[in-house]
Amino acid sequence: MTTQTTNIIVLGGGYAGVMAALRLASRTKRLDTTITLVNALGHFVERPRLYEQATGITLGNKPITQMLRGTKAQFLQGWVTAIDPVQQIVTVQMTNGEQRLPYHYLVNALGSRVDRNTVPGVKVHAFTLDPYGDLTTQALEAKLTAYGEKAFRVVVVGGGATGVEAATQIKGKYPHSEVHIVSQGEVGAFKGALVQEHIAAAMKEQSITMHENARVCAVETDGVALDSSRIEADVIIWAGGFSASPLAREAGIRVNAQNQMLVDPYLRSLSHPNIYAVGDVASPVEEPGVPIRMSLFTALVTGAQAAENIAAEIKGKAPHLLSFEWYGQGIALGPQDAVGFSTYPADVAWNLIFRRKVAVNIRNFFIWYLGTVLEMERRIPGSFFWTGKRRYAKQQRRQARQDKVLSQQA
Repeated sequence: MTTQTTNIIVLGGGYAGVMAALRLASRTKRLDTTITLVNALGHFVERPRLYEQATGITLGNKPITQMLRGTKAQFLQGWVTAIDPVQQIVTVQMTNGEQRLPYHYLVNALGSRVDRNTVPGVKVHAFTLDPYGDLTTQALEAKLTAYGEKAFRVVVVGGGATGVEAATQIKGKYPHSEVHIVSQGEVGAFKGALVQEHIAAAMKEQSITMHENARVCAVETDGVALDSSRIEADVIIWAGGFSASPLAREAGIRVNAQNQMLVDPYLRSLSHPNIYAVGDVASPVEEPGVPIRMSLFTALVTGAQAAENIAAEIKGKAPHLLSFEWYGQGIALGPQDAVGFSTYPADVAWNLIFRRKVAVNIRNFFIWYLGTVLEMERRIPGSFFWTGKRRYAKQQRRQARQDKVLSQQA
């Protein structure tokens, strides 16, 4: 009697993908499985620090083979060009040709990129803080470096965390620059009024001009056109929204408007249950006990949870609901400033706010720690853990009791 090897493919070598591969390797160590992680780059990218790389700070990009060493997970470098969920095959383009990889389980961890398709001119004139491609982080670094001590004007489009961090970092590293930030809404209004006040204060202290409730109609060679005005610029950075890879949509997998895969509470595709989505590319159709958003922490949690559920299914055991609690958030406001705050447990900012060097040190520690989590997971399998694993189930039971009471009263 022979047994069939179970092939598991993980697409994407970011925080979610590497975590998924590492935990799958440990949870299926004694099972007849193959685990292949596919990524376009041969090294790991510290995405939360790309705004620093853009101003000349060198990041420690580890080879992915080093991050997987000693485990049963294998690495394949190449571009994923197609997913065939009917034949259960992934097509990968490599430097030496094309490979078609069969799978039984697929984990989509391809992440997100800045959306360049919503406004004319973005693709050809604006830089983004993406790890690869034209007009991305390396090209932006070269552009800024070339100005040296000469004065120049920067326009950052996007009032969220990415735009705020880019604008303040550039102003901090190039104090002679003139920096503008443009937002469709209010700058920094993503975590409540108190956090927003600190972000606005930092912008004022650094003489960064904010253009709020302003819509960019077009990006041009030397500036951006708004509804009723124009801002001239030598450098334009676009941080106005994100979208996922279109591969899932092209494969007929159910996705939302941003190409994120629609997944159930176990992170399985609604249309193809043997395909899982983790990190930025996942869009749970039910809130997992707390609001969910794109973040490094979400990537690690969903990567680990999807791996646990795939391993459970192979072993004939029940999977577990995605459920967790938030701890806090830190937003850089330049090289010497930041704003940090707790959001435990439901991603709502507490009134206790940290600023300046204290906040910088706290934020840098957690960025370092969450990156180190992957090395710890390799050395001590299963070491990454999080609280709130039963939060979603408790909420479901509580809601069921409330619904029962209401039905009895009706």
